[in-house]
Amino acid sequence: MKVLFLGAPIAPHSDTSLSWREKFQYFGHNTGNLLIGQSLREEISVSDFHFGHGINPKEASERFDMILIPAANFLFKNFDFGYLADFVEATTLPCMMVGLGAQAPTVDSARIEGIPAGTMHLLQLVADRSKVIGVRGDFTAQVLNDLGYKNVEPLGCPSLYRTLKRELKVKRSHVASDLKLSLNGSSNVVQHSVSVEAAKMVESALLRLSLEKGFNYVLQNETPEMTVQHNADPTTDDLATLGVLVKRFDLGLSPQEYAAHIRTRFRTFFDLNSWDAYIKTVDASIGSRFHGNLISLTNGVPAFVVTHDSRTTEMAELMRIPHRRVDQIDRFDVNDLFMSADFDAFETRYTRLYDRYAAFLTKNGVHHKLEHPPVDTTRRSLDGIC
Repeated sequence: MKVLFLGAPIAPHSDTSLSWREKFQYFGHNTGNLLIGQSLREEISVSDFHFGHGINPKEASERFDMILIPAANFLFKNFDFGYLADFVEATTLPCMMVGLGAQAPTVDSARIEGIPAGTMHLLQLVADRSKVIGVRGDFTAQVLNDLGYKNVEPLGCPSLYRTLKRELKVKRSHVASDLKLSLNGSSNVVQHSVSVEAAKMVESALLRLSLEKGFNYVLQNETPEMTVQHNADPTTDDLATLGVLVKRFDLGLSPQEYAAHIRTRFRTFFDLNSWDAYIKTVDASIGSRFHGNLISLTNGVPAFVVTHDSRTTEMAELMRIPHRRVDQIDRFDVNDLFMSADFDAFETRYTRLYDRYAAFLTKNGVHHKLEHPPVDTTRRSLDGIC
């Protein structure tokens, strides 16, 4: 099978000489995107492969069998994917999209307003050229249904299935206070969270845990912190920006002290092997970054997601990942959150979604490496998810 990939990038970048900023740009200014494209790439069987639309559409039509689009929160008022629509339309290839998400403050939002015309054009092309569109959860499925698209399947994210195994087992621990934690969060999620104040409280608590307990904190798209982490001594502008963050999250530090902590305890990953190796050294992961916690679960390490918008909530709900919405947390207590975690439900749901995902790939004509379910359980697995 010969495949052209568009959308989420493949990791790691082939040019090892790139600076961290160049790598950051390549991954769409969010290292969580590492998991999306690379996971799909490793799940399929190909004889020829190319990533990106820097190829002539006529040549693409002659060289490849299909276009695959590992998507993210494409359905958002600020994201116009008209350039991808123009490229896809200029080819004659069938097209499969998976991981498509709609972004809103909550999954209770009535609809998504202001989706750009270019993105709508891409959506129509994909609907016309595929059997079914893979979406992140029930919220996005409803958004597409309201737009008139019925050929959709809630699957979560391709990164959930990256082990290629039909069963996934998560380690158990009963004493959260004794765990070596990996933390993740973002000063960026606060402003578009379902509750700004609740999100600010949680992010402050995560940062304080890192400061007080010495836990590592994984960055994904926090440019100010990454700049301090990777560059030489922080500039006056860097320190001014850190000063704003210190004040916003009431950390009780000077900008210089916060910079020193960032250099010591903050982590950024631009390849999955390094990220996997790191997450295996901890007992559990917690925070508001969905993929920062999903990579933990796919390595069998317990994780808890603090969801803050429709994207994170709908995926956690569909996959039964232990989670709590940020506006439902009165006090950030790691023990309380992990005590509420039901990893049995996650493991059961994982296998059922795995079967659904394998069937989705097959239905779209994609050659994949996923294990096939026993014949007598296939129908039950597909029908067993509300």
